[in-house]
Amino acid sequence: MHRKFCWGLVLLSLCALALPAQAEINADDIRLLGLIYKNQFVPASQKPDASPEVKAIAAELQKNPAGANDTLGRYRAWTKALATLYLSASDEGRELATILDMRLPAKLFEPGQKISAKVFPVFDREQPIKEHYIVSALLIDETGASAGAHADAQIDDLSAKEIPLAIPADIKPGKYMVEFSLRPSEGIDPQLIFKGRRGLSILPSVKARVDKLAASQAEIQKQKIADKGPTQKLAASTVDWYANIYQTGVKADVPGAYSGHPLFMTSIVSRSNMTAERIDFVNELSFAEKLAADLLAGKDPLKTQTGDMRLAYASPADNELIPFRILIPENYDAQKKYPLVVALHGAGGDENAYMRGYQQTFKKAVAKHGYIAVSVNGRGPYGGYTGKSGQDPMDVLDLIQSIYPIDKNRTYLTGHSMGGMGTVMVGFNHADRFAALAPIAGFSTANLMEKDKTMPLILCQGDQDALVPVEGARKFYAAAQQLGLPDVKYIEKAGVNHTEIPVYVMDDIFDFFDKHTK
Repeated sequence: MHRKFCWGLVLLSLCALALPAQAEINADDIRLLGLIYKNQFVPASQKPDASPEVKAIAAELQKNPAGANDTLGRYRAWTKALATLYLSASDEGRELATILDMRLPAKLFEPGQKISAKVFPVFDREQPIKEHYIVSALLIDETGASAGAHADAQIDDLSAKEIPLAIPADIKPGKYMVEFSLRPSEGIDPQLIFKGRRGLSILPSVKARVDKLAASQAEIQKQKIADKGPTQKLAASTVDWYANIYQTGVKADVPGAYSGHPLFMTSIVSRSNMTAERIDFVNELSFAEKLAADLLAGKDPLKTQTGDMRLAYASPADNELIPFRILIPENYDAQKKYPLVVALHGAGGDENAYMRGYQQTFKKAVAKHGYIAVSVNGRGPYGGYTGKSGQDPMDVLDLIQSIYPIDKNRTYLTGHSMGGMGTVMVGFNHADRFAALAPIAGFSTANLMEKDKTMPLILCQGDQDALVPVEGARKFYAAAQQLGLPDVKYIEKAGVNHTEIPVYVMDDIFDFFDKHTK
């Protein structure tokens, strides 16, 4: 049976708003852009040393905000504000940085292969551009050093341009980026206006490896290896997911967590601690190949595999393949019972957020306290943990508790931002499954706490949060006290903003978890 698979953050077309035909801005772009604007521009504009231009734009947007149904208007207003904050260029140059997008035709390439990078506008400008510009494309490695491929395109209008790049035949395998830069074409030393990057991976014989993985996928299905047991079933569905992802990665652009958005937005996101790429194409291909080879050799690979893994299960609701990350202790002992923590990502994130972000404080705390940990997908970046999005954490919980030696009396739930709201909603709606909850900078409605007035709760908040104001966290804490929850701890960090707060409270959360059992 053919299974659909969940793209997570690639479900853009499903929720696109009605726009003019020439616009390529969609609802997910606006959701993320609104978060960036509120978390970065608004606080910066309120600082005493903010420039007069930044203050003027903030005042104008407060007086005349773009309408809720004016998607393109909001994009233009918010990117203008952010460009004014971060880019030192003329008004036209700043605007051009927000209009031009740069995309690669795929995520996976081979040495010696040619790339045709596309530069195009995400919307039509009302007036022709007056100046002349150069867009440069440079292949660089992870350190930022040139990897030997470079090309330019002249920008005299907003028609789409193709920039050809030839990957060197002797290039080393690994993760690379194409760095796009925008400059005026005139002047002795034209000033850089904007720079952004798109990720790609280069592997020898990658097309042949991907074809072989697809063949292994078909053979695993033919032999019905998934019917042999729950761990083989999970390993087989994981191979299915990877085979689909890699086949697409060779043929077309598979956006990372943020690389599906316009390049200007992606570059602004990189200023925060948000994850920039969804798939580690270099290392995860080897993982998928090993899973497939072990299954076809009659082995049960997940019985002994430890460390950080991305797995995927077939949803009981619709058979969709949904990825999640799991962290198994390196000294894993199948005869021992382990506490489990389930982590819910924030808006714009995915299953990578906890495992790759927050300066690794989550993974360090998991190892220090001896837990098994899972971070879920939640059906994409903005599922909100209702409906199928809210079922995803419970499906993963059921799965992990069925195949790993989990102490069901020591199972915990935490989440950041939208994931904090999800922690309250999922946690109290399934209160019998969790020993304690830890929402971070996101809280939902207080009446949910009436479903279990004995639930231990640790609430964490930064007082400089521009997205979830500290007043809301304080009110939620007060409501918990008023309801009489016997063990509620509130941590408020001075001078800490929305994206920083998890780093400061992770040890406190796990210390709190360690004290509670059902």
